[in-house]
Amino acid sequence: METLTIDIPENKSSLVKSLLKELGVTIHKKNVKKVRVPNELTRKTIEDAHKGIGIGEPIKDVKSFLGSL
Repeated sequence: METLTIDIPENKSSLVKSLLKELGVTIHKKNVKKVRVPNELTRKTIEDAHKGIGIGEPIKDVKSFLGSL
């Protein structure tokens, strides 16, 4: 058994579902996680951290930043 995740255009959804059903494929709906967009304050804080504002030097990568703490 193999599991595939595919995106289907809305207007082709019923066609693809009927074809898969004809082929004996089991369809499981999966809830898509919503992407969370940071608020304005969080975006500004991240931007400042990348510039080194308030932390001494700019953050190059998470690993080196955590090592400096």
